[in-house]
Amino acid sequence: MATAGGCLCGDIRYRADAEPLWICHCHCEKCRKQTGSPVATYVGFPAGAVVWLTSEPTRYRSSKDVERSFCPTCGSTIGFHRVHETSLALGSFDAPGELLKDGMWTGHVFFGEHVSWFDTSDDWTRYREFPSWRAEKLNELSGKKIRG
Repeated sequence: MATAGGCLCGDIRYRADAEPLWICHCHCEKCRKQTGSPVATYVGFPAGAVVWLTSEPTRYRSSKDVERSFCPTCGSTIGFHRVHETSLALGSFDAPGELLKDGMWTGHVFFGEHVSWFDTSDDWTRYREFPSWRAEKLNELSGKKIRG
């Protein structure tokens, strides 16, 4: 499966050459500040599955294990990058409605930081932070070079 997307001005274009691993809504303060929205929705892909077709986005290291990316021209959020995954903003895809697949992990993370008056009407599980299995995996990978 190849899925394409990009930024508002078109300077950044990408193709993801793998099935998405997950889709989640993140309510953490850093994601809210990066996107300017009460919640950020990302789609995760294995590191190396995203091919930059035009310019690569600018990256900003927002924490020890995360680089956030954006278009330097129009400011569009592109995603965030960890050692083992590249997570792209759902709204940056050309056909975001086609990404959700049966059996895919979905959820709300860092719901403990959510904006009190904002929520969605989905039935996805809401985790105060990360689910334990996700947190354990991220801790194991902590400090390694980001390649996605």
